[in-house]
Amino acid sequence: MKQWAFAGILLIFLGIGTFAYYDSFAKPDKEAKALLTEGALRYERGTKEAVNESLNYFTKIVSHYPKSKYAPEAFYYIAKSYEQLNLNRLAYLKYASILKDSKNLKPETEKDIRARLARLKIMKRYDEEGIHQLLGILNMSDEKDFRSRIYTELGHIYLKKGDYASSRRMFDLALNENGSNEEAILGKARVYKRTGNDGQAYELYDHFLKYYSNFSSYTGDVTGSYQRQLYESGLNSYRRGKYSSAITYFRKYLAQFPSTQRAENSLYWLGESYFSMKDYNTAIAYFKKVQANSFYHKDQDAQIKTGYAYFLAKNYELASREFQAYIDSYPNGQYINKARQWKEMSTREMMYRYKNYEKEDNGTEETEEIDEPESSEGSFRKSDSKTVQTGYETDSSEETDSDAAEDEGNIAEI
Repeated sequence: MKQWAFAGILLIFLGIGTFAYYDSFAKPDKEAKALLTEGALRYERGTKEAVNESLNYFTKIVSHYPKSKYAPEAFYYIAKSYEQLNLNRLAYLKYASILKDSKNLKPETEKDIRARLARLKIMKRYDEEGIHQLLGILNMSDEKDFRSRIYTELGHIYLKKGDYASSRRMFDLALNENGSNEEAILGKARVYKRTGNDGQAYELYDHFLKYYSNFSSYTGDVTGSYQRQLYESGLNSYRRGKYSSAITYFRKYLAQFPSTQRAENSLYWLGESYFSMKDYNTAIAYFKKVQANSFYHKDQDAQIKTGYAYFLAKNYELASREFQAYIDSYPNGQYINKARQWKEMSTREMMYRYKNYEKEDNGTEETEEIDEPESSEGSFRKSDSKTVQTGYETDSSEETDSDAAEDEGNIAEI
């Protein structure tokens, strides 16, 4: 009987002990884990509102369950949240506190914190100290992905400093460690763009869009930036008289982005480039494509330029028809006076040639001299240089943002 009583008392104490353990350790850990999971989900959304919400969860863990095994990770998330919200001083202090006070940090967490501290120092303009710390961190790990991240960070630092040779070297090292590092690919493209190697930059953008566009978070920014820069490269080449380069860029634009409004502009400027190279037949083909597509932004420019191209190719009959087509289609158009003037000159040239042919057929010589129209190629270029480039002056969609205006902090803003 006494044995049964003793066993009963023992069971009661065991139950009390189990309850006390659960109440002191297991329950707090369970609740802290639930808060951490919920906070992490909000943090990963990345928006300012979501990160602010996540801070509430992480702060509750460290205030209500400071002895929980999840408290160090909550501190880590708090520091990352501060950094995400651009509260860099608070983030720096929190990271430093974690390294000083937290025991048994995971090795990968410690390395990440040290890398973040170095980056924040650089942002505070302690550049050389931060670079030295990052280089020191490289010696802490043989893990390729981590080393690639550090080299990428160094590449962006040198890019900001304008040290393009060192920046490219760091991005190359990053890609040697991890060839799929998207940030390193885009960073190297930015170096090429900054140093005037547009073709090599665009090869990297093509590579990125081919292999990473379906899953990368940078795809939207890269696509928009690539469109703008590729188009501007063509336009700038045209303005500098580098017509072959302009043709290369505009053709590439059409191959990559055929359904945008700038695709019509690219067709037009291809026509202008060939026109400037005196390849009038090819120019006409592109001007016709402008008029045939679904956009209307450059139609007037393309039609008047088609007439000019026919005239300079000495196909006066087709030139006359084209100018008449412009008059019929745009009676109040921007170039209506020019169209009438050139229609008249085309007709005169056509009649002059016809009379000469007729006299040659009759075996007679032309003795009466007919005035040449003031539209010979030389006078055309002199008096109508602005008309030749009408779209150039009037096209409000042709923005030109300088490379210097790029957002340094946005990798994808190439």
